[in-house]
Amino acid sequence: MPLEIVRTEGQAPRMGDVTLRAGGNNKGDPFAFTLWFDSDGEHLGPLRSVGWTVKFGDYCRDRPSWVQSVLIGPNGQAWPGWRVFVPAGLDRGQDWSTGYASANEANTVAAPGLLEALAKGGRFKVALEDDEGRYWHEAVINLHSPARWEQLFAANRDAVGAADPDMPPRGATPLIAVYQPPFTPPTPPRPCP
Repeated sequence: MPLEIVRTEGQAPRMGDVTLRAGGNNKGDPFAFTLWFDSDGEHLGPLRSVGWTVKFGDYCRDRPSWVQSVLIGPNGQAWPGWRVFVPAGLDRGQDWSTGYASANEANTVAAPGLLEALAKGGRFKVALEDDEGRYWHEAVINLHSPARWEQLFAANRDAVGAADPDMPPRGATPLIAVYQPPFTPPTPPRPCP
């Protein structure tokens, strides 16, 4: 449970978004997985949302296809992310698929029972599912129990309490928008190895 301490001018330091993370969004990371919790800074609230990304890696077909990320629960239940078209060959404009589910936001995947399953902890997986139902690049995520989440949150709360009340003001890291020109695959496509 990473700790982010933020402070607005004239106010005391406080805890930023409360999250649990596995994987990462750096160039070499094959997947990212994040849980977001509600919190008033003193108490860990309920699980609010989940997001995941799985990169295509060496996925390659000699015909156009699609893949979608999928989150697989401890009992084999599966929640799909968004489908992404993949052109034939090695060249593609996007090399990841994401999924997102929230208790109270629009633009989420259909995910009945997902937040309830995650709230119990346990062994989950993220993977890519192709247009033939095969899984690629599975990654196992062992979620702590809710009791352990409370312990991690308490440690973060203690760290915020020990923060210098005169620390320079700082907010959450802003999102960066990047323009990417439209992708045009070469003709003919480079074949799969």
